[in-house]
Amino acid sequence: MRFEREDLLRLRLPLATFAAAALAAALLINYSGEKYTVQQQRVLAADEKVAAASQRYRDSDLEKEMISRYLPQYRDLQQRGFIGSENRINWIDALRVADQQAGGFGVQYQLSAQEPYKGLLSGDPIAPHLRRSTMDIRFNVVHEKQFLAFLNALELQGAGMYTLRACSLEPVHKEQPRPRAENLTAQCEIDWVTLIPPQEEQS
Repeated sequence: MRFEREDLLRLRLPLATFAAAALAAALLINYSGEKYTVQQQRVLAADEKVAAASQRYRDSDLEKEMISRYLPQYRDLQQRGFIGSENRINWIDALRVADQQAGGFGVQYQLSAQEPYKGLLSGDPIAPHLRRSTMDIRFNVVHEKQFLAFLNALELQGAGMYTLRACSLEPVHKEQPRPRAENLTAQCEIDWVTLIPPQEEQS
């Protein structure tokens, strides 16, 4: 088939129109593709926000459940003087009451400054928040049973948490033990342990 110059001139307008339409279609397709990509990114971002919000909601529910479950135990430990600032007056009162209940002859004590606790829990996550105050106590007893009675009475006071580091019993004199007399001297080293909540450490 042969085209003359006049035929090409007549087709010039339709070809130009077709080329313009093709270019517009290409531009529209490219624009639509970019818009689709942007829209997909927005959808993904929205999904991530929804997922994060849902996780926070679940964490909130879990936190409420944990608080509800363990709050009574937490309050109990606060009451016993384990959580929070140390209460040295309670410790000293507990010593005196324990001595009276055991039928002792008085108790002497020396209490050191508070320092980080270094014990069996050193690898535990709560270890950095633990503190100890070491107390050296000295008292006389008639016999070993009275010494044990003192330790039991001290435990029953519930004045705080402590660990008994070391104890020793030594005769007061070389004579035979006498009834209702101070026959033995007891010496003990006690660590009074407290846990300082992070919010109190920062204040």
